[in-house]
Amino acid sequence: MQLKPLLTEQLRVTLSDYVTAVAWSPIGNRLAAATGNGEVQWVHELTPEVLQAPTGQSINAIAFSADGTWLAAGGQAGCITLWKPPLPHPVHMLNCGSTWIDRLSWHPTYSYLAFLQGKTLRIWDAEQAEITQVIELTERPQDVQWSPTEDVLAIALKTNIQIWNPFHNTAPLYQWELTATPITVNWSTDGHYLACAMCDPSLSILHWSKLCHTNPASSDSKELPALMRGFPGKIRRLAWADIPDSDTSPMLAAATREVVAMWLLMPEKGWQSWMLDLHSQTVLDVAFQPKTGMLASASEDGWLILWHLAIEAMQVLDGAAEGFSCLAWHSSGQYLAAGGQQGELFVWSTGTDR
Repeated sequence: MQLKPLLTEQLRVTLSDYVTAVAWSPIGNRLAAATGNGEVQWVHELTPEVLQAPTGQSINAIAFSADGTWLAAGGQAGCITLWKPPLPHPVHMLNCGSTWIDRLSWHPTYSYLAFLQGKTLRIWDAEQAEITQVIELTERPQDVQWSPTEDVLAIALKTNIQIWNPFHNTAPLYQWELTATPITVNWSTDGHYLACAMCDPSLSILHWSKLCHTNPASSDSKELPALMRGFPGKIRRLAWADIPDSDTSPMLAAATREVVAMWLLMPEKGWQSWMLDLHSQTVLDVAFQPKTGMLASASEDGWLILWHLAIEAMQVLDGAAEGFSCLAWHSSGQYLAAGGQQGELFVWSTGTDR
């Protein structure tokens, strides 16, 4: 695999507070960033402007729809704001009561936004401007994510993960029983694998073709989801590599304390692991450059490290005085954005046009 060019800084600005989230639009060179005091910044062609001024209440989740038309943001205020950038004013605002919104997930094709409210999962049709589905759950969900390839959702509950098709079913398609409470779920980019980080701390990985083997009490142990233990602390982020052979040899990164735990499925050998341990403080975010094995890891130590093939450190980016907080690759792989704990917002470029 050919190593992509290393990154050069294209933008550095300072927002009003800790940068809680960054997200690229799938269309064009458009970036959104949110802060701990409610500011939302919009960056188009490396030119920033304020989309929402500080409100004093944190924004914890931002996400673009699949076609890039809609931008959704939610957080401490218990509401979801939707824009149609570059229009500067909100188009819709969904009142979610006292619920702190920290999970938003857009459908991979249509403008359907899934979010959690109390013991329900709700789906907002942005084009129709209405809630079209409400799924009543038995307990408060921890996370939700659409499959990138199908009309199904993974919903993390206290003791299991439920797989739903909200458009055709009134009950979950499958229920994956867990050994501990899940923290987050993450689909592989091809939709073939679903990873779940748990609070004990451990990690479990399910192959989509083996959904019928999700109950450990009644399944052949060889068909059960893989279970990884021995992490040094809480698993904060998961990231799948988007590489050509990801179906036969999927690669997963897990940020835990000051290290990144790597997992690679080797044919005939099972899941193999190694550690990336150059950081000196907590790693808060990880993400793979699309179509390559280049991994970026962002830490409270003020380093953002680029790892070639998730093995060798090739470049260390800095500039966040009190540490980095989040990062995101553009879908083209040409740009990397990152936020800092003192409001820094960076964009780096590979310097190539693709």
